[in-house]
Amino acid sequence: MKVVAIAMQKGGGGKSTLTRSLAVAASNAGLMTLVLDMDLQQLVTQWSRRRPEGSLPAVMFSTELDLGVQIERARSAGCDLVVIDTPPAASSQAGAAVECADLVLIPCTPDIEAYEQLPRTVRLARNTGTPAAAVLTMATPNSRSETEVARNHLRQGKRPDVARRDPSAEGPS
Repeated sequence: MKVVAIAMQKGGGGKSTLTRSLAVAASNAGLMTLVLDMDLQQLVTQWSRRRPEGSLPAVMFSTELDLGVQIERARSAGCDLVVIDTPPAASSQAGAAVECADLVLIPCTPDIEAYEQLPRTVRLARNTGTPAAAVLTMATPNSRSETEVARNHLRQGKRPDVARRDPSAEGPS
């Protein structure tokens, strides 16, 4: 079983959306998947309640105190993947999720605030020895400038001076 934590200390970066998307894709691929929602806003939990009964993936709210037990229950039940949605803060909840994870995915929007916060989440993962990767979120799919700027800076571990979201600067793709 693999455990993936979705973490970023900045709010509004697409953590819950990435959590849902990854979990649904894994379920659709035939993996038994559980989502543990540690965010007090419980956006993933609310999303699961709007879905038809019995829809996959299964979603449960979790706290730092019961996270280890829930992961062990998932392992015993034969789960292939646990995806953890974390709160947007440097919290003990996020730290616990990162410690339990095999991989940390860090959603990063193409804006200066996200680039500034990215190193903090990377450090959190490194301090626990957990591999981490940034995932560019909320980029305009055919936007060359914002996607290229983000990729270049994420690869180099730098933040850009300007991250544009200007369709007039994009041109046709």
